[in-house]
Amino acid sequence: MSARLVGTRLLLGLALIVLAGCAGMPGRSACAFFPGDEACRRSPTSADVTGAEIATARYFAGDGNDAYERAFQALLAQSRIDALDRTNGTGRFGRDWRDVQNGDFRSTYRALGKLAKPLDSVELPAASGKPGKGRFAVRWRMSRQTLYLNAAARPSEPKTFSFSGLEARSVEIVLRQDGQQPIAIDGVCDGPLAIHDAGRSSTIARGSAFHVSLPATETSVSLFPDQALNRCDLRVSSGIAPAGAKLTILREEVADPWIAALDSRYDRCPVPDPAGLEELDRAFYAGRWLSQTCALPLGAPRLLRKSRDGFNAKVEALLGKTLPDSAFDKADPELPLDFSNAPKLRLIYLSSLEFKADFSGRIMERLIRHHAALGTKVRIMVTDVLEREKDDALLHRLAAEYPNVQLQEYRWKADHGAPFDEQISQLHKTHHIKMLATLTDQPGRSRVIIGGRNIHDGFLFHSPVDLMRYPELQQYGKTDGFSLNYYSNWSDFDMEIADQATVETLAAHLSTVWLRDADTNLSRPFSIPVRSDGGRPQGVARHFISVPYEDGHALENYFVELIDSADHHIEIVNPYLNLTPAIARAFDRALARGVRIDIVGRIDLKGDIGGRFLTALNKLFVERYGDRVNIREFKAPDVVLHSKIMMIDERLVTVSSVNLNNRSFFHDSENGMVVLDPAFYHRMKPIYDDYLAHSRPVSANVSIGWAYRLLFSEVWVRQAF
Repeated sequence: MSARLVGTRLLLGLALIVLAGCAGMPGRSACAFFPGDEACRRSPTSADVTGAEIATARYFAGDGNDAYERAFQALLAQSRIDALDRTNGTGRFGRDWRDVQNGDFRSTYRALGKLAKPLDSVELPAASGKPGKGRFAVRWRMSRQTLYLNAAARPSEPKTFSFSGLEARSVEIVLRQDGQQPIAIDGVCDGPLAIHDAGRSSTIARGSAFHVSLPATETSVSLFPDQALNRCDLRVSSGIAPAGAKLTILREEVADPWIAALDSRYDRCPVPDPAGLEELDRAFYAGRWLSQTCALPLGAPRLLRKSRDGFNAKVEALLGKTLPDSAFDKADPELPLDFSNAPKLRLIYLSSLEFKADFSGRIMERLIRHHAALGTKVRIMVTDVLEREKDDALLHRLAAEYPNVQLQEYRWKADHGAPFDEQISQLHKTHHIKMLATLTDQPGRSRVIIGGRNIHDGFLFHSPVDLMRYPELQQYGKTDGFSLNYYSNWSDFDMEIADQATVETLAAHLSTVWLRDADTNLSRPFSIPVRSDGGRPQGVARHFISVPYEDGHALENYFVELIDSADHHIEIVNPYLNLTPAIARAFDRALARGVRIDIVGRIDLKGDIGGRFLTALNKLFVERYGDRVNIREFKAPDVVLHSKIMMIDERLVTVSSVNLNNRSFFHDSENGMVVLDPAFYHRMKPIYDDYLAHSRPVSANVSIGWAYRLLFSEVWVRQAF
């Protein structure tokens, strides 16, 4: 039996267990986990799988490739156990699972427990097999993508939209009306298609014509293509374009094998014998539940300390040249752009906490629009709860005009029956991964930029620029509190990498988040450790992606391990100092063994969202550590520190999106680069020294109001910040 068939049976066996066990239990139905399964097509509320079938399900162990599938299976199983615990009040939420008087529940919980592993403490052991790349295509997830439609968006131009069914048990394409004109859609597909419209469902046979209408209000219709469907040929008409325009829908993994290879990639990372390593080296190379790349060559990345350099690096990646200082001085979002030297891109990834409709956002949108018109595939990820009406309009119009621009607006939903603190966290869990990746076949022109900056004028201008002559763009106010019209000037740091192989690896890593399960936000891990044949791997850098509520808080465990590995010195630049209990204990252990900890922070966070609350939390940190840690406050005039850098023992450096607060380790997705290289530390030291030069010592004597102390004594409140 082939390894691929073995792996497929392995994960499908897990799917059977989950489907069977959830049937008849309170909370999310079985089909909400794997709605594409045949059992779910027969019944909308339960999977028709018996306990006997579960009991006789077999699990296989094959060659080296199966080690990855087994690790992923354990992650899936643990995720399902967590969901069952939340829904039924078991495990860490209260009662013992054996006390639940439901036979299906108990049999499912028991079977999942045999497959799962505790993610909060177990380090992945190195497996047998050769290092290198692998391809994963087992169907495990729910895929959901949005096709934005606007009758006024290039109404007569033919368009193409690609949906990804890669690794998907079920695919949903949401047709979303984004305009003010009714739209009529007529078409035919080369495979069966289910349509859900206003609570009604219908099934369209292969080759049969169908019709869908979207009225002139914010409505949507969902299409569910069968696994045999690869193409639909549609015509979209409206009062603006009664003759209609062609719209082609393609299965991406069939139409574009290159992107399918990128999206399905995983890596097998060589791990040297830990017995011959120092603690810091062992922590760097170890396999863990945190999604990481293998050790990569770093080359000579560009360090982007100045705000204009950071923005211009993104511009240059897309335009082929930078903007002159005069462009920033005038701050005209419609300034002429010369695309004569722009690279010919195959893929653009832009992941950001937010993408604002301001000067920065409009310039980025215009650059992306140019490549979209040439057929470049564009993938944009932002946080839904932070996008305002004008931001949405900017991005939705772009996606409606060019359906090859795919937009994901992240929003996390708690399981039905989840505890109060998880229900509340729906309002503040965010997508905090920062990356721009541009991929091209032209030698030396691919780029990836990571760090802390968002697409927001506050990372570029000292104060709001005048955009009143552009009513479709944001005109910021200076506020302090919970306002999404907030404006601060942030001092931040990014790094740019131009090595082609590294750019492709980081893009493939981000694809695991792009192709996450639409219902749970669970992402596929990117790598597994395998035994090394000899010495240390040649690479010195590893990229990580954290989704803390699905990976057992693996990033928190990693940071604890790094701090515990410090021998004599930790240097940190970070504005948010609300440590988790585990990281606080790691700080205490480091200080007890004589490690010096230096921090450049920003205690006063006035101007940030909820700045007064954040300031109180920072003061609590100063109160606890002010007499043991060298804490300095970044004091550039009217500038809020936003960089996230940690350096250990003059040879390990992290550059990331990770704040030293509870949110980053409990609620928000994060990413960053960890570099184990003394030479890179010496390149970063002047950056750190510059922050140091713009800071002053912080007194341990701080005043914190009793109301804040009472508020932050609640764990779930502290975790929200």
